Amino acid sequence: MSYFLLIFKSAFRNRLRSGLTALGVAIAVVAFLFLRTLIGAWYAGVENSASNRIITRNKISTTFELPLGSTDKVRNITGDKGQVSYENWFGAMYAKDEHGFFANLATDPEIFKMYPEIVIPDDQWKAYLEDRQAAVVGFRLAEKYGWKLGDKITLRGTIYPGDWDFNVRAIYHSTSRAVDDASMWFHWKYFNEKQLEARRDHVGLIVTKVNDGAIATGVGQAIDKEFANSPAETRTESEKQFQLEFLSMAGALLSAIRIISYVVLLILMLILANTMAMATRERTTEYAVMRAIGFQSRHIVGMVLGEGLLISLAGAALGIALAAPSLKFAGQMLEKKMGGFLGDFALQLDVVLLAVSVALSLGMTAAALPARRAGKLKIVDALRRVE
Repeated sequence: MSYFLLIFKSAFRNRLRSGLTALGVAIAVVAFLFLRTLIGAWYAGVENSASNRIITRNKISTTFELPLGSTDKVRNITGDKGQVSYENWFGAMYAKDEHGFFANLATDPEIFKMYPEIVIPDDQWKAYLEDRQAAVVGFRLAEKYGWKLGDKITLRGTIYPGDWDFNVRAIYHSTSRAVDDASMWFHWKYFNEKQLEARRDHVGLIVTKVNDGAIATGVGQAIDKEFANSPAETRTESEKQFQLEFLSMAGALLSAIRIISYVVLLILMLILANTMAMATRERTTEYAVMRAIGFQSRHIVGMVLGEGLLISLAGAALGIALAAPSLKFAGQMLEKKMGGFLGDFALQLDVVLLAVSVALSLGMTAAALPARRAGKLKIVDALRRVE
């Protein structure tokens, strides 16, 4: 019998215990993958943001707006270096599902030219431009509520009171995680016309897309300098910085999720350590006999470490197999509750590789102490031991 085959047979000799341990590892791996995927979904837009898009807002807060004329000043600063558009966060709820959240914004149509990842069929785009009450919705949002082209939908305003009627004229798909597939945009002019006189002609965000990402910082500084000491001072940030600032509101929650993911890893290691300690204690006499017939201490240590590695590998493989359907189900549940706010809740390869490497590393770590003890056993003392 080869040495490696001996390790394999030893690892799964007690099939029930090894199987339950592998199952425990699998559950820990699924939990770890879920938590890390959840964090990744929160940061999907941040990690995939464009380096050549910058966002200008009121320096005080995003809740304070800027005069519409500010966009012309930004255009003068940008010149032929890029494109400029604007939008307002609308923040309304679907009248038939007031607990369902999804992003909805009033935008200048030009903004879509700045987001090439948003793909809209030509005929639908034409229909959108021709209808002042038209809306562009993501395909995931349309699937969630059963919306089809031509449907009339009503949003109930929260920031901007009243019932707002829209016609679904276009359904888009996103080719990048920078933009989710569950948002809604509509004409800024329609939004502006329905405002009270005091609130008209104000924008929430000015979006600038420069031709070269290397000059984005310089353009942003020039914009802020232009509005310095004015009644509406600005703060211009990269798209990534803006999204990070938005996510900082959930910073405490994300930190708690990270801590929990590390606790899961600790539990995984304790499960493996307990199993390996029991196994080595039960086989103390066997190790002594092996030493007596010629096995060296390094062989015994290698066996124990190998058993820990195999069990953790089996558990990690089972966990990954269970994770795909589990995360799909969890993603569907979260999407019903939170719309497209979390982005694409899909299992990522880098997270899987992290989970496997961590599981194997902790398997070896958990087996290290039992392996060390087994390797230091004296043959005579081990043969005398009675369990």
